[in-house]
Amino acid sequence: MTDILQNNCNCVAKYNKTLADKLQNLKSIDKNITIDTNLAGEYNLLIDGVPVHSLTGAVSEAKNIAASLSHNDYGTLHIIYGIGLGYLADEFIQALKGKVIVYEPDLQTLAFVLSVVDLSQNFKTGRLFLVSDKSELQKVLYSSYRYKSNATFSYLDYYKAHGLDFKEISDWLKREIVLIEHNYDFQVNNTKLFFYSTLKRLAEKYKLKKLVDYKDALKDTPAIIVSAGPSLSKNIDILKKYSDKAVIFCVGTALSTLYKNDITPDFANVIEKVKTLQHYNLPFAKDVSFICEQFSETSYLDIPFKEKFITNSLENDDARWFLEKAEAPFTDFETKGTVAYHALYCAYYLGCNPIILLGQDLAYSDGACYSKGSKFEDLECVFDNASQKYRIEVKDFDKFKNAYCASVDWSEDKKTEAVNKRLEKLNANLVTVKGQNDNLLPTDSVYSLFIDYLQDFASRYGDKRTLVNASIGGALINGFETLPLEFAVSKYVQPEFNKKDVLNSFYNAKDTHGFDISKVKKNIAADIRVMKSVFEIALSARDNLKKVLLVEDESKLDLKTLDKIIQNAAGVYANIVNNYMLKYRIIKMLMVKEYNIIAYLTRENPVLTDYEVTKQLAFAYYDYFRYCVWRLDATIKSLDETLNELENN
Repeated sequence: MTDILQNNCNCVAKYNKTLADKLQNLKSIDKNITIDTNLAGEYNLLIDGVPVHSLTGAVSEAKNIAASLSHNDYGTLHIIYGIGLGYLADEFIQALKGKVIVYEPDLQTLAFVLSVVDLSQNFKTGRLFLVSDKSELQKVLYSSYRYKSNATFSYLDYYKAHGLDFKEISDWLKREIVLIEHNYDFQVNNTKLFFYSTLKRLAEKYKLKKLVDYKDALKDTPAIIVSAGPSLSKNIDILKKYSDKAVIFCVGTALSTLYKNDITPDFANVIEKVKTLQHYNLPFAKDVSFICEQFSETSYLDIPFKEKFITNSLENDDARWFLEKAEAPFTDFETKGTVAYHALYCAYYLGCNPIILLGQDLAYSDGACYSKGSKFEDLECVFDNASQKYRIEVKDFDKFKNAYCASVDWSEDKKTEAVNKRLEKLNANLVTVKGQNDNLLPTDSVYSLFIDYLQDFASRYGDKRTLVNASIGGALINGFETLPLEFAVSKYVQPEFNKKDVLNSFYNAKDTHGFDISKVKKNIAADIRVMKSVFEIALSARDNLKKVLLVEDESKLDLKTLDKIIQNAAGVYANIVNNYMLKYRIIKMLMVKEYNIIAYLTRENPVLTDYEVTKQLAFAYYDYFRYCVWRLDATIKSLDETLNELENN
């Protein structure tokens, strides 16, 4: 190993030890890799005799690519396919802001280049990362992504023609960036809302049975996951015929369809934060067990379900907080923000096998958006010949309006406005995805993300379960065998299967350990004490800022004054962040959005010289303190009520 390679590997090992080990353990390079010069007298990399960089100027080529990029902020992630001789990486580090991630799937090429090109100075910036496969790339992307980050994707012409997996990685990267953006923005914008929903009737939730106490309790039991897609209507008679041949997990929106067709599911999954009582307040509820998350809207607590189970998906901070208060272990559980995935993971966790998806079309097949019998059956997707595009329309506007607004007490005008906004959003989000017949189907952009979630599930757990998609006519879900429901049951379900005996065993064999209420009370009380301390600090800071910022004469807020305001506010802010927000999850959840706004403004403006930006940052600190006061006050009152309820029961 050359000294140059060793130096480079030492730098790589600091963030990607896996790659460093692979490079150091590479025994030989038998690929035809050489170095020559181009017409500009610059070194050029040749692979199998083909030049990687421009023959007329490798440096100018790199400069032109860097100058053409649409994003160049401090939070930008610049992803480069192929290392070449490092010209692109070097130019990006020198000329651009943000982080530079080089993906080079060919280890021999990577080892050769790192043996002759010293990148240690670029590594020292802390902005250069090398990766060699999707898992490494994914890890760096997730650890590097920040609030309002953008991403660019660059490559040399050579790699587009000769890259080992260029098309695959470029397509994967587009989807992965969308997923990361979606998940990150979702957490920033919704964490406190999930937490507020968790706080509602919190004491009662700690008395529910934990589904994680029933791991593999339905081992090798066939399961059908029923969603409200159009294929459910087509298969409703078949599902009824075979309803005793599998345990049925049904998402909330499909319950009414099953009820109208005299099919009683075994489990109902609901994870919506908004009121969805109309979906599951049905006469057969007494024969159905309910599965929810800690943030699920609480109407279910008043319904006499057979059993009520709670799950705590570790994707959300409110779940971790909920478990921490009871000093309960963190057990891996997933929802991905979609109730169908939640039902799928419940079946997987309980040991069910095979697992069959039905009504999981994730596309508007045959023009239908939902199954017949669903509350939203009047939505349809039609092709507009004039615009040559698909559109979402409503067959019966008033009927759909009443269904869509069933849980709110609004005027007719406001309901109409809400429906029109929903239709506008649905049409803005229309995309196409690959169908099961290699065709393209219209769907919602969020559904296309769900396809990725399901395919990721299959890649991780497909070797442990038989996975079947019986949602015929819908989107293709790689990793799931596509089979009509009747074929799937006959192929994978044993004739002697007795669902009644299996479920009796499930309900009688074991009991949940429950949550330790004494620990819940102790830890909630501790959180209240912390919040009261932060409240006093934030209240003082808010009042001080209010006096100097909210003035009638804005001329008093010159750049010098604003700078002084920011310096004082930043000290108090740092105290709350370092001593409370980073140590106590409850403070983080309440203030994560405002924290990210301040982090974004300070990241993108390391030196404050612009008046409007400086003013914006000053008011961002004010917002942080005033929202902190308001949210802490409301949360303290809510948790005091929870303690009283726990004490009195």
